[in-house]
Amino acid sequence: MAANLLQSKRQEFLNALSAVRPNNRFKVVVVDRRSLNVLNHELKLSEVYEHDVVRIEKIENNRKDDPSVEALYFLTPSKQSVARLIADFAPGVPSQSPAGGRGFSSTPASKPTRYRAAHVFFTSELPNSLLAMVKSSGITPFIKALKEMCIEYDATDSRVFLTKLVDRPFYRLYSPVVARGFNDELELISKKLANVCGALKENPVVRYLLLDQDIHGDTKARPLAFLFHTEMERIREVLPVEDDASGRRPPTELIIVDRSADPFAPVLHEFTYEAMVHDLLDIEDGNKFTYTAQLANGTEEVKTVTLNESDSVWQEFRFQHISDAQQGILKKFQALVGSNRDIVGMQSGERVDLSRMRDVVNNMPQFKDQMSLIASHITIMQRCMDQFEKLQLSDLGLLEQNLAMGMTPEGEKYKSGDIDIAYVLNNPSIASEDKLRLLLIFFISNPALTDSERQKLAHLAKLSREARETIKSMGLVIRWMHALDLLKQIKHRPSQQAKGAGLSKWGLASMRAAATGSSQQGSDDEPKPYDVSRYVPAFKSILEGCVEGNLSEDLFPYVVPPERPRDSSGMGMSARTTPTFAQGERTGSPASSMWSSIANSVGLQTQPQESRASSVPSQGSAQKQIKSLRTSKPTWQKRDSTPSVATTSSGSPSGAAGGMAALTTATAG
Repeated sequence: MAANLLQSKRQEFLNALSAVRPNNRFKVVVVDRRSLNVLNHELKLSEVYEHDVVRIEKIENNRKDDPSVEALYFLTPSKQSVARLIADFAPGVPSQSPAGGRGFSSTPASKPTRYRAAHVFFTSELPNSLLAMVKSSGITPFIKALKEMCIEYDATDSRVFLTKLVDRPFYRLYSPVVARGFNDELELISKKLANVCGALKENPVVRYLLLDQDIHGDTKARPLAFLFHTEMERIREVLPVEDDASGRRPPTELIIVDRSADPFAPVLHEFTYEAMVHDLLDIEDGNKFTYTAQLANGTEEVKTVTLNESDSVWQEFRFQHISDAQQGILKKFQALVGSNRDIVGMQSGERVDLSRMRDVVNNMPQFKDQMSLIASHITIMQRCMDQFEKLQLSDLGLLEQNLAMGMTPEGEKYKSGDIDIAYVLNNPSIASEDKLRLLLIFFISNPALTDSERQKLAHLAKLSREARETIKSMGLVIRWMHALDLLKQIKHRPSQQAKGAGLSKWGLASMRAAATGSSQQGSDDEPKPYDVSRYVPAFKSILEGCVEGNLSEDLFPYVVPPERPRDSSGMGMSARTTPTFAQGERTGSPASSMWSSIANSVGLQTQPQESRASSVPSQGSAQKQIKSLRTSKPTWQKRDSTPSVATTSSGSPSGAAGGMAALTTATAG
């Protein structure tokens, strides 16, 4: 299986460029607007011209005729691009004229074609209507090749792709105003999914999240699953069947869900290195960060860092929690300095003999490149931590996690949400975007709230009209009253798997044991999560259930169930145990009566003074504590002083960030 999506798209273009070899060697490349963007993203211009390309032309522009060369067309399968292709060769088609009422007779063409011949490559499947349009045009004698490529998807990483629409996808999929064209949008997404499967040479069985539309609204997973299955029928026969050494492996499964499966994940603040970079910094073109570096000689230099898979430091730390990433990059810096003491010593003025100096000179370029790369990431991490402190994300992140988890880091029921949320809504120093995110989390975790109560809280937070409309529109994507129960149902895992399930080589426990070399199963060796990173997305439970073979077929049915032998391992056996939960029932969650508490706290209702006095600590007794990503102490009332000493003993990123600030100046040059 081709695992690298970026490389797969790149190779498709290179294969096409290499395959077209005209007799006179040279060729012209013709693209449309969309295919040009894809081509620019995958190949450099120099790589295109290396394949005997004399020029690249846009099919939408006026181009000069050049009937002596052949053209390689990279086109999207649209009616406009096909019409322009036909127009390029229409002058060479014999014209038709009336002939005495007996039909039509051909007369020779009067003009040459724009190019000698065409080699046409479409970025995805060409619809039958457009293929018929090409055949009926009469230009087929000039077409030497016509091929459909599987590149109509947006790969952002070797294993990450998007099926994004052109503009405002949520509005176009969920707005009741835009009812017309709904199927067109889903068909476009299904085509892109099929292109990915074609590029990966995968023939998956399809599952989807099945929800009651009367309860959860008009979800998109089911219609998309059936559209995708139809698209795959057209390319399934040409896909190879891959076998492992001991027989055929289980079929690949594609699980289609929509955002209702986990509404918490996109609004919670995530504190891994990659998430903080994209959430808190200004990133250009999806992966470029520009900053001004202070050099050792006192001058400044503007630098741009491209955060992609060719950056070894980014690859090493991107998925780590920011605290772990800071500690890791400091160790990497110290190891680099320790292994190049001669270079560091010479830079500091130490005298070395000629033999050592030769080694220093040989190693200097590599050392400077590595040091510059580490210095760039130290700067980026420091910028992330600056925003972390400025936006008060230590406190916000803890409050978000308490609401989503329904409990404190100590495992106690979370009861002080009224005080914390009241502070956030009334605090002008907290950004409106963060208030909106917190309110969405609060609404999801408290399904008993009414629309009127939600709007009152939005007005109290002084949110803009656009933000209030966002809250209202979220009700079209998820159903507030049922979102929490659905999340709990999806995350439910069978307490006991079928007998012998752990013996299957495809079981998750077996694969973990094989990876670690341990025969123990069920051991929990995962590190304790940070207090601001306790929430586990629902998709982890979905994927683990799929791998272990116990994902509910009632909640995630197949479009076409695969043929599976029944064995003692439990793999392939039907998992039709769907738990039921009473609405509003949640262990360790804020009680449904929290609304009255928060309403009293923010002044929407009256509350006895003695009740407030018992829940708010006195300011005289409040002492400033060092904020930490691992501490659960509330800090809303403790902002009257600044700690004189910073520490990282409890896992806070602040100490490491302070140490990196000094290293940034020392290494930026």
